[in-house]
This record gives sequence, C-alpha cells and structure tokens, in this order.
Amino acid sequence: MSIVSKEELEKLNIVKGEVIGLSLKNDFEFVLEKKGKEGLKRVEKEMARLGYPLKYKELKKFQWYPEKMNLLLLVMQRVFNWDDETMREAGRFGAKISSISRIMIKYFVSMEKLIKVVGKYWRNYHTTGNLVPIEVNKKERYALIELRDFTAGYPVHCRYLEGYFWQIVSYIVPKENLKVEETECVFKGGKVHRFKVSW
Repeated sequence: MSIVSKEELEKLNIVKGEVIGLSLKNDFEFVLEKKGKEGLKRVEKEMARLGYPLKYKELKKFQWYPEKMNLLLLVMQRVFNWDDETMREAGRFGAKISSISRIMIKYFVSMEKLIKVVGKYWRNYHTTGNLVPIEVNKKERYALIELRDFTAGYPVHCRYLEGYFWQIVSYIVPKENLKVEETECVFKGGKVHRFKVSW
C-alpha cells in the first residue's frame, strides 16, 4: 500500500511554480541528521516510486525545481511517521542551515524591518505565492503574515512553515514565549495561509 494516496498525488496536477534546490537539499539534510544514510535512501526510493525522483547528491542548490517536488515533506513525514512537532523541527533546521537565511539575518534588527522584507525573502525560495505582512502590534507582542496564492504542499507543509518562521523570528525576539501558529489554512477551507507570531 502506498504511503501517499492517489487523491493526494492528484493534487500535484494543479501545482505551479518552482522551488529552489537549496530548500529541497536542506530537507534531505534533516533526514540525514535524524535517520542517517539509510533513512535518506528510504526517502529517495519512495519519491522515485511515486514518480517524483529526487537524489540528494544530484540536487543543485541554486537551480530551480518544480514546486511539485515539495511532495518530499509529505514523504518524509509518512516514511518515518513523524508528528507535527518533528515537522516544525524540520522547518527550524531548514532556517538554521540555509545560506540564504544567514545572508538575510543582518537585516533582521527589528520585527518591523523583518515584516517589510518578508515577501522578498519568500521569493528567494519559491516562484509562486506571496508572503504578505498584515500587522505588527508591538504593544500586544504579535505579528500577522499571510501566504497567498500558494497551492503547493499539504498540511504538513504548514507545520514546517510554523517551524521555519519561528526560527527566523527567534533571531530578533526572545525565544522564551515565542509561538508561531497557523490560524487560517487553505487546506482547511481558508482563502490564505495566515500565521500569527507572538512573543
């Protein structure tokens, strides 16, 4: 029995756009970190079996790949039966080791500044979707951002993004009370992916 249903695979038919190879490579590196080379082989084998072959060693960091390849996150989760928190950990890991993140960190001096560059930052990774700042409330210590026009992925991708955003924001606010939560989701009938960041 397949770990990804026919219906889930059919959703990839509507996915447009591209993702940078660096993002996919970082996700494979998380598998290596958690499950070693044997785990990596299991994920590569399952991706190929599903018709989306990806080889970690053949990926080029700064080459664009079809956004459909983000099926990788779902495959990782299903092969190892990872829970939501592990997928958030994968997102944090991706933000920590990303060379693009390290370059951008010098601009993260305040939440206001981060919110201003967030859309441009998204474009370093994806050719579709718009990451839009909605609000920063310093007094109540929260910010809202929306990911619009992005149909790629599955709910597991949302958990990954919660972790990714958490890591990026953790560079400019104290981590103790930092929380990132998706409050509206396209996969649950919403019009956008909306995330609330509180600290």
